[in-house]
Amino acid sequence: MITIAGFIIWKSFVEKDNIPQRPVKVKIEKGMSVAQIGNLLQDKKVIKNALVFRFMVRRQNVETKFQPGEYELKTGMNYDDVIKKLIKGPSITCYTITLPEGWAAKQIAARVGSIAKINEDEYLGIVEQGQAGSDYPFLNNNGSKTNSLEGYLFPATYTIKKGTTAQQFVDMQLDQFQKRTANLNWANAQALGRTPYEIIIIASLIERETKVAEERPIVASVIYNRLRIGMLLQIDATVQYALPHWKDRLSYNDLKVDSPYNTYKHLGLPPGPICNPGYDSIQAALNPATTDYLYYVLAPDNSGRHTFAKTYGEFLKAANEYHQSQKNQSNQTTTPSTQSVQPGQ
Repeated sequence: MITIAGFIIWKSFVEKDNIPQRPVKVKIEKGMSVAQIGNLLQDKKVIKNALVFRFMVRRQNVETKFQPGEYELKTGMNYDDVIKKLIKGPSITCYTITLPEGWAAKQIAARVGSIAKINEDEYLGIVEQGQAGSDYPFLNNNGSKTNSLEGYLFPATYTIKKGTTAQQFVDMQLDQFQKRTANLNWANAQALGRTPYEIIIIASLIERETKVAEERPIVASVIYNRLRIGMLLQIDATVQYALPHWKDRLSYNDLKVDSPYNTYKHLGLPPGPICNPGYDSIQAALNPATTDYLYYVLAPDNSGRHTFAKTYGEFLKAANEYHQSQKNQSNQTTTPSTQSVQPGQ
C-alpha cells in the first residue's frame, strides 16, 4: 500500500522536469529548519517539491549539516545536488585589489568601494579616528599629531572576501604594515632625531616625489638637509594633498593654500603623511644618503629622474633646462605636460 506522501515522492521522481534552468540566489539563514529551507527552495523553483526534499534530507541523515549563507543555485536542480551544495556551504566570493604605493586614503576608499563594495565613508571615518585606542604597537607612542591612519595603510595586493567590513579591511592593511616593516632598522629614527611617525611622514614625501628607486635615499637627504637648516621644504605634493582635488599642474595661487600641509608656507614637516608609502620609501627615510643637496628638479630627458643641486644657482640652471625641454616638446605635440618643478628655494 502506497501512502499519500510516498505517492507524492514517487510522482516527483518520475515526472519530467520542465522547469527551465536559470541562475537564482538563495539565502539560508542561520537557524532555519529543513522544512523552512525546503519551502524556500520550492518557492525559488530550485526544487519541485519541498516534501521530497525533506524526505531526501532525513534519509541521508544530514539535517544538521547545512551551512547558512548566500548560495548561487539554479532552478530545476537535482535534489542530491542541492543537498550536497548546502552541506558544502556557500561558495566564497573574493575580490583581488591592488593598492599602489603612494595612494592616499581617499583613493584607496574609492577603489575598495567600487570593487569590494566596502562603504567609502565608513572606511574613511575609521582611518580618521583609527589610532585612538589601537592595539597595534607601532601606533602607540609614535609621536603622532593626529589620530589618522594615513601612512599606515600598507600598499599591497589584497584578497578580500565578499562581506568584508571596512574595519576588517583596515585591520588587514595594518597587519600588512606590521609584517612588512618589522625587519626595518627603526632604531635609526632616534639617530636621525625623528619619531617613528615622522619617519612615515618623510617616507610619504619620498614616495610622492620620485619613481626611481635609487633616487629615494637622495631625495631623503634633501628633505633632511632642509629640515636641519630650517629651510622650507616647498614640496608640491604636500600642496596637492591640501587641495580638494588632485591637479595636473599647480598654480601660484595653489601654493598659497591655507593648510598646515602646505610646506611652501609652514616650516618643518606636515602634520601627517600625505600618502601611504611602500617599503622602499620607508627604508630610504630611515637610511638617507649623505649629500649636500638642497634642491632637485625633474631632468629634461623625460626619464622621471631628477637633477640634484647644492645651490640655488644650480637649481635655477636645471629648472631652466627642464622648462626649455618642456617648451620644445609643446611645440611638437598638443599633449600638455603634467610634470611640475620640484622644491625651489
